[in-house]
Amino acid sequence: MKRGVILLSLLLLATSCERSSYTKYSTRHKVFFSCETSMSPYNQITTPGRFLSVRKSEGKLVMYDSDGKKYDETLSEVKNTSFIMGLAGLIIGTPTFNNDDMSIWAYDLGCPECESPSVRLKFSLEGKASCSKCGGEWNLNADGSCINTDGSQHRPLFRYPTTYNNGIFTVQN
Repeated sequence: MKRGVILLSLLLLATSCERSSYTKYSTRHKVFFSCETSMSPYNQITTPGRFLSVRKSEGKLVMYDSDGKKYDETLSEVKNTSFIMGLAGLIIGTPTFNNDDMSIWAYDLGCPECESPSVRLKFSLEGKASCSKCGGEWNLNADGSCINTDGSQHRPLFRYPTTYNNGIFTVQN
């Protein structure tokens, strides 16, 4: 009887560890950000296939859209202290082929391989994000999965949970 309990305990422990190794959303880096999608440039993120990078810099939000156009927004003292931008900022937008009920997704702007606040991803109109340091490429339209064709293995992008209610988009973990 004692041997059976021990074996059952070991079996349960092994399977519980295996299940917890993958999570849909990252908790590795703290994040809190909110915006109103009726205002420019945030109105772009509700269009399938459009993404916007957002990061804080010297009391401002610095944003780039999929076309490479830059936007700046001066932050109030409250927003400056309350917004937490993950590792290096955020990439937010609606994937082209969204099977998630047309929700807006949020990824970290930092490379998951290099994991440094100074190494930011670049992204294209085609929905690809790339790192100039490690050479990794990821698909923003498919859960941030790696799309490298050279056989190298990279972790998926850090993805954060989002809510979208009454035109207010929030990223928070």
